[in-house]
Amino acid sequence: MMNRTPLFVAALLCLGVVGTAPLSAKPHADKPAVKKADKKAAKEKSGKAEKGQKGAVANVLKDLTYVTDARPNLKAKQYKYVQSATWCRFCNLKMPDMVKTYPQMRKQGIEIILISADDTPEKAKAFMEKYNAPFPCVMRNSAGVDKLPCFRVAPSLPDVFTVSADGILLNDGSMMRGRKD
Repeated sequence: MMNRTPLFVAALLCLGVVGTAPLSAKPHADKPAVKKADKKAAKEKSGKAEKGQKGAVANVLKDLTYVTDARPNLKAKQYKYVQSATWCRFCNLKMPDMVKTYPQMRKQGIEIILISADDTPEKAKAFMEKYNAPFPCVMRNSAGVDKLPCFRVAPSLPDVFTVSADGILLNDGSMMRGRKD
């Protein structure tokens, strides 16, 4: 009977499952050591925040013009971009729930940013006052909003994007998806 072990090992070598390095060799000995300063610079360049620092989303939010006096928590873990408008029936239906759940969400490190699709800031401000909304509101067409990480103009309203502080898209979808009425 023929010994198939050498054939099996040869196949594994070809597939890259096993290597040819001796067992006594130190792993990654040929790779240069990465300094902590280099890691920190790479992290800053990628827009990721270290503990206690502002992330990619906060860096854009700090420069926006807000419709109301409310300002976002720039140290939040996540941000929900809620695109809404005064003329949208479903936006008006969802607004009381958002206002009600906002304090709990903020305690959990989630900040709501209402992005109004209205044509004037006055209409957006009246909408926020109507529901006594405590979260910040910006106009969708105002300068800088298009620089928000993962932002895109919603095809339908209301629409929500959940983004990490680093600007990584966590959830993309309409709040009204799956409605029966």
